[in-house]
Amino acid sequence: MTNILHAMLGKGLGGLEQVFLDYQPILEAWAARHDGRCVGVVRKGGKVAEREAGRTPPLVPMAAFTDWDPLTLAAATGVVRAAAPDLILSHGQRPARVFGKVAPAGAIQAVCLHKPSFEVAPGVHYLAVGRHLARLAIERGARPDHVWFIPNSVKAPSAQARPFSRGEGASVKIVAAGRLHVKKGFDVLIRAVGKLRAWDFDVTCEIAGEGDERADLEALIKELDLDPCVTLTGWTDDVAGFLATGDLFAFPSHQEGFPLTLLEAMSVGLPVVATEIDGPDEILKDGVNGRLVPDDDPDRLAEALGELISDREVAGRYGAAARTLVLDEYGPGELARRLEAALDGMLSKA
Repeated sequence: MTNILHAMLGKGLGGLEQVFLDYQPILEAWAARHDGRCVGVVRKGGKVAEREAGRTPPLVPMAAFTDWDPLTLAAATGVVRAAAPDLILSHGQRPARVFGKVAPAGAIQAVCLHKPSFEVAPGVHYLAVGRHLARLAIERGARPDHVWFIPNSVKAPSAQARPFSRGEGASVKIVAAGRLHVKKGFDVLIRAVGKLRAWDFDVTCEIAGEGDERADLEALIKELDLDPCVTLTGWTDDVAGFLATGDLFAFPSHQEGFPLTLLEAMSVGLPVVATEIDGPDEILKDGVNGRLVPDDDPDRLAEALGELISDREVAGRYGAAARTLVLDEYGPGELARRLEAALDGMLSKA
């Protein structure tokens, strides 16, 4: 019998939370095959707890204030006693630290790495969503045989893009999506759109998402006189449907793990221009299934978007190649295969 405690204490509903939700049914099925169970633990009052309230089997909501306060540690102790885990898999540093303090003797501890800011602890296994994160874990002291590369995945989309199909004279629509945060680089995209307009490209841009940077981005749109053509549309539950309305997808982020939104845009068949940083450069091959441009460079981003607008046949080939890649290599089946192999490997080293 093998029991798993699967923990994620994030407040929102972003990439980390989605990966947790993607893992949960795989872990439940694997544990059941080993005569055990997987208990999913989420932050009480968080968006995942709210959205998944009617789930079967239910997720366990847990109070989480800091890594050390007595209420959080008492709640974690109660969860551990009820779950009796042989393996604790945490998403992010907070649950890893909390449950590391109350883990039963002999329990295997694993952490899913989503971004470069993490600490390495002796004996812990690391599930890295990007190869660059796996390399970082080893450089920081993790044992190589305790590091597992498990890239993120997306389901086959409910919609498919038809780039440049709105007819002669229609504006080219650039789409982007993500949390409105400075590291996502949406200010770079807005400046790039301004340059495209100055170069007489008839383009519009819609950015789906919410976050603390909304006011700054709105101010930049006004400053550049782009109110008629750049829209912050808010968040949407139908990301694939939103993306499929576009002709091009721009991904100007400054820091990523293995970005789900990029995978989603590729899966609907959109031609993509992304920043050449760790994460996207593991997915895209420049000139084969998309374009990669330097970080924080609105001129180069605008140039690459303009080139695809001017050569729509090439853009269409990139979009088709991107869709094939994601559906073949980054679907739920591949995620299950890789995650189950990591579980088998971790337990064999116990």
